[in-house]
Amino acid sequence: MPIVVDAVEARNRRTAVEVKGYTQTVREEDQYFATLYMGAPPATAAHALGEGIDKSLPQAYLVEQPAGATVPPHFHDTDQFQVFVEGVAAFGKQVLRPVSVHYAGGHTPYGPIVTTERGTHYFTLRANWDSGGKLHDLDARGGTEVLPVEDSGLGAMLYELAPNETQVLDLAREGGGQYALVTCGSVCYDHSTLVERSCLYRAADEVPLSLTGGAEGGTVLLMQFPKSGH
Repeated sequence: MPIVVDAVEARNRRTAVEVKGYTQTVREEDQYFATLYMGAPPATAAHALGEGIDKSLPQAYLVEQPAGATVPPHFHDTDQFQVFVEGVAAFGKQVLRPVSVHYAGGHTPYGPIVTTERGTHYFTLRANWDSGGKLHDLDARGGTEVLPVEDSGLGAMLYELAPNETQVLDLAREGGGQYALVTCGSVCYDHSTLVERSCLYRAADEVPLSLTGGAEGGTVLLMQFPKSGH
């Protein structure tokens, strides 16, 4: 079964975090916050977010980076998507505004992520515990290809669902698991209403997600990891 996390439920897990060398701020009183959505947190943040219950699950969390802050260049061991959903950030030489998506293969250095007058909020989404170069702004609407689907299955699609409209979300090639992130409005899944910033994960061997637009419709970003071995 897909893993479903409602944004309202997730907010209860919002926690201030400080990771030495990473959560750099201009003012000492400013704080980063993180909200764990799925799986176990990274080892570097376990002291704040808890150890988690199962490191075999996909890993997903929301980071709130304050104004005047910097996350330095770094890399992770696994592939990841990052989705910027609020505020403004300089990502390397690019300026990112909502909604923007970034993909990084494992062991690929990326960053820094820098904020000035405004902070930024972004999701980090991984198919495996503990992961950045393709950048793309999301200005288009409705079944729009965001990251062209590669032979490996890597790709992303933006879906806009009208009120009560049902769509099956999937890409043209099989991949290594998918995240669906509600970026605007609301959608319905399995008799539950999922509001903005709600998140679902579908394993590669599960059937594609079928979602229905909420009372005012909803926009969903579907992101697929490459198949294992690519």
